[in-house]
Amino acid sequence: MKLRSTLIALACIASVGAAHALTPAQVVAARADGSLKEVRLAGASALRLLIGAYIQSDLADPTTFDVFFDSAAGSNYRAYSFKTKVAIGSWPVGTPVVIYKRDAGGSAQGVTPLLNGGDATQTHMLIDASCTTGAGPSPATDIQSAGFLCGNTVAALADAGFADVEPALLQANINGGTGLDTSGLDAAGFVQNIFAVGVNKKLYLALQKAQGLVAPSATTIDESAAAQPSIPKTFIAGALTGQLLGSSSNKKGWNLLIPASVDANVNSKRINVCRRTPGSGTQAASNLYFANNPCGGSTNAFSVTAGTTTASLAVTGSLTTLQNSSTGAVQTCLKTVDNLVDAAGDGYAFGVMGRENNPLPSVNGVTQDLQYRFVKLSGATPSRAGLIAGDYDFAVEASMQWPKAGAANAPSANVLALLTKMRAEMGKASILQGLDTDLQQGLAALPSTVSGAWSDLDATTKSYTSHTGRISANSCAFVRMSK
Repeated sequence: MKLRSTLIALACIASVGAAHALTPAQVVAARADGSLKEVRLAGASALRLLIGAYIQSDLADPTTFDVFFDSAAGSNYRAYSFKTKVAIGSWPVGTPVVIYKRDAGGSAQGVTPLLNGGDATQTHMLIDASCTTGAGPSPATDIQSAGFLCGNTVAALADAGFADVEPALLQANINGGTGLDTSGLDAAGFVQNIFAVGVNKKLYLALQKAQGLVAPSATTIDESAAAQPSIPKTFIAGALTGQLLGSSSNKKGWNLLIPASVDANVNSKRINVCRRTPGSGTQAASNLYFANNPCGGSTNAFSVTAGTTTASLAVTGSLTTLQNSSTGAVQTCLKTVDNLVDAAGDGYAFGVMGRENNPLPSVNGVTQDLQYRFVKLSGATPSRAGLIAGDYDFAVEASMQWPKAGAANAPSANVLALLTKMRAEMGKASILQGLDTDLQQGLAALPSTVSGAWSDLDATTKSYTSHTGRISANSCAFVRMSK
């Protein structure tokens, strides 16, 4: 994903041969002479692109910016090396810095380890002499294309963490927590994360036919926005809480949405749910939105079907819930079901993920089809524009946190200055409007980041700032228009 505002400048720099990136060798040398500043972040994988984009645009001298992945896909660990283009605390311009981002373990890793006073075990990427050359250029121009691959890790605790929801919510049992006290964290929301339901392409086509959006004889989906089908929020809630069981004597499954005239075998079709594991911020957002859990307490919340990491996906049968360790694994789950075909026809599945994901991503200039598409929820379009208009409300306030002063693992003064700057600036409309268009779909600035009446804001600020939201640090609150 590219920051459009920096591409031309970077291309010009590269063309005259003036670039001097902060490579692994330079990182190792700076570490040895004591000039290197290393900052470690962990948590919400849905925010990794925003973090990388902000570092590239607002902190790094572009001639020194490099991107590191742990593998070709960068699934678990990423890092960004650079020399600062602004002074941060007592660090002057030109200070060599590496910011590491751990995605492994999701939002829970941005909360729980920070609560243990520095006694927690956590690993982060290690940039050392073993790093190899990646597919991307050096200096980097694209935060999604790594110039270097580093497979080694080091035992270290994050300086700060990110979560798709407030830290306290991740300590609920339903979200994999153990009820730890989070009051020792300096935590605050800084951006709205937008989530959506994706379905495999064959289900998408069946829904289009059922809703009269394509001809009954259509064999391929209609990609137009006007033909985007809708699923009732109540259906997703029923499937996630074990009330809709696919093929059964009660016929409580896809037949509630798709008639036999579209799929003659619809009553036998399995509901395949591709969900995240406990500890995932995406899963926490799904739990509260579709099951009121843990928000409703013991009497007003639904129990969520946890499933297993080894559940079998199939065309026919009852409900199957497969837990997935990452958003990429959820996408793979949907693709797997889309490729399933037996005597009963096509398989159907759905999953929840951040709206910043693109089912048709471009990789090295070639469009890939991940074989799923996002659907409307009860007629509302899952998009930033839909959220801002107040029509779409599946969004939560993401948080950034670190241990308060006095804790054994509290950040040092200069690291604190960096973290404070990031949290204050990263989610503003002025930053979001410079991001890749895919990433923009999954994020909106908080109403609190702008002053004055909504009607007096300029059109650009309005298009990136939500004027709806929940009570800050309380994802269990209702969504309301507040700006």
